Amino acid sequence: MKSIGQRIDEAVMLTKNKEYLAALTEFMSIYGGEEPPTMLMTTKTATGLSYFGLCLALIQKKFKPAIDLCKRALELQFYSSEHHANLSRVYLAAGNRKKALEAVEAGMRIHPEDEGLISVRRSLGVRARPAVPFLDRSNPINVSLGQARHAKKIADRDAKRKK
Repeated sequence: MKSIGQRIDEAVMLTKNKEYLAALTEFMSIYGGEEPPTMLMTTKTATGLSYFGLCLALIQKKFKPAIDLCKRALELQFYSSEHHANLSRVYLAAGNRKKALEAVEAGMRIHPEDEGLISVRRSLGVRARPAVPFLDRSNPINVSLGQARHAKKIADRDAKRKK
């Protein structure tokens, strides 16, 4: 019979291999549900919570409990770059780019050279400046001009590919 630590390691490896459904199933059997467990928290269980939250967000789209799990992991290990990256991925899956950026940048303040965080940060991209800088980004004028600028960029890229 495998120990809880070994089972967590296996579930984390499944997650890293993008086998999210199998990992989620294993995490559910380890922790018994999506609520943060009451078991003794160790480094290994904190890592498990972080990856459990990621799987919960990606597979079941249960973003609130997923965010709570990742935040709990960060409370236990605030210095872990993996936990910051996973929280960022959960926020991104939930459609909250601003919070995703905040989470990854908080991790980069602690680990500026971490490849995992750099990769997540790169995947978030850089937003273009608003077309009319003195108006709010959500102003309808900026939204319309931004959409037009994006459509032109796509059209230009497609035209170059056809050449």
